Amino acid sequence: MAELRGERKVSRIFAEYHVGDAVVRLRQRDNTLLYEVEEPALTEKVRKLLNQAMDEYVKRGVEPEKLAEKYSRRLEPSEALAFRYHLLRELKGFSKLHVFMYDDQIEDFTITMPGPVRLIHRLAPHYEWIESNIVVESDEELDRLVKLVVERSGGSITPANPVVEILTPSFDRVAGVLRGEVSLHSSITVRKFPRRPYSLARLVRLGTLNSEVAAILWLAVELKCNVIIAGLTGSGKTTLLNSLLLQLPRNYKIVTIEEHPEINLKDHPGWFPLYARLPTSPAARQTAIPLTQLLKAALRHRPTVIAVGEARAEEVQDMITAASVGHGTATTLHTDNLDHMLKRLTSHPMNLKPDQVALIDYAVFVVRMPDGRRRVKEIYENMSGSWELIYDYESGKFKLPEKIGQKLATTHRGLEPYELAALEIRKRAEQLRAQARKEEVVATV
Repeated sequence: MAELRGERKVSRIFAEYHVGDAVVRLRQRDNTLLYEVEEPALTEKVRKLLNQAMDEYVKRGVEPEKLAEKYSRRLEPSEALAFRYHLLRELKGFSKLHVFMYDDQIEDFTITMPGPVRLIHRLAPHYEWIESNIVVESDEELDRLVKLVVERSGGSITPANPVVEILTPSFDRVAGVLRGEVSLHSSITVRKFPRRPYSLARLVRLGTLNSEVAAILWLAVELKCNVIIAGLTGSGKTTLLNSLLLQLPRNYKIVTIEEHPEINLKDHPGWFPLYARLPTSPAARQTAIPLTQLLKAALRHRPTVIAVGEARAEEVQDMITAASVGHGTATTLHTDNLDHMLKRLTSHPMNLKPDQVALIDYAVFVVRMPDGRRRVKEIYENMSGSWELIYDYESGKFKLPEKIGQKLATTHRGLEPYELAALEIRKRAEQLRAQARKEEVVATV
């Protein structure tokens, strides 16, 4: 196991689990946590055989699996396990970063200079960035690790191309910088997306939103309203969007359009994902496929709902065009309040006109609280260009949305729109509460 830095007191363990053959522990340390990795221990005999196997790999190009099988025969079972682990970690894995790349409980991890790897853990996000006991000793070692992760992800980072953003084979996002040209130190940050997308009921159980608010948003997307989910980095915009799309009826066709694969609707039979092709070099710009081109193509596939992973520029124009011809739309936007959202939408490069903004039905604002938990903070309803606050977390304000009642009234007879909305929201809220009770949630420390 890597040595713990410093002499600070290490106390009780809050969580312990395996990542492959390594053991991970979350320990309390002072007023924060330590992410502790314990990998299979190396004896001197195993170290010597590892060096021999590495030389054989370099000189003769023998497959790592064959090397592991060959040398393991000379060792005791526990030594063979350690030998195989470290050999494959170096030749096929990610060296010191191997556990971080494969631990699904990690939300993000980063190294910005020589020192301990830092991370945000899903079981304790309110601690923000915590240190690990895995330490990068020098700039040279950091250079090697950055190049290794980028290359194992299918990319290349060089002094001529020192800033790289790429996806790993498991669709985690890697942002790498090579020192010398644009930075004093090489650095890497990896955003790890959940392998199992959060359901709307799970978000209710976690307290991101209550069941009535969840029912409103579920109805809004299902009734083909045009919804913007807004918030700052790490607030949970895409997680909320993903959970809402998963609630849609199975006879809906959902087209998602993204630069990087973040939305995961594998359980929905009507999901049709499209991904932009970004230029990886100046010479590749002619072959790029931007979001705007994908949006225009999506309209020819007769979608029920179109979801754009994150709206940044002129693709908003095409999304509004889709809304004007009857498609439901949903997207996320990087902003934290209504005034700023409207300024972004009406300014370059989005350039929406007032009559286009009027086609947006709901604006949902999500925040990350000081304790790390995500919350739906506000919901606004757009009535012909006039935005009304219908939900406010802090004050407890809650008002039934008018547009949902109006849409329900076109297919239901005998009740007023207000009554229809109240009944449908109550029914779905009860359903979500029943589902939320079955969700298992790990208690945070």
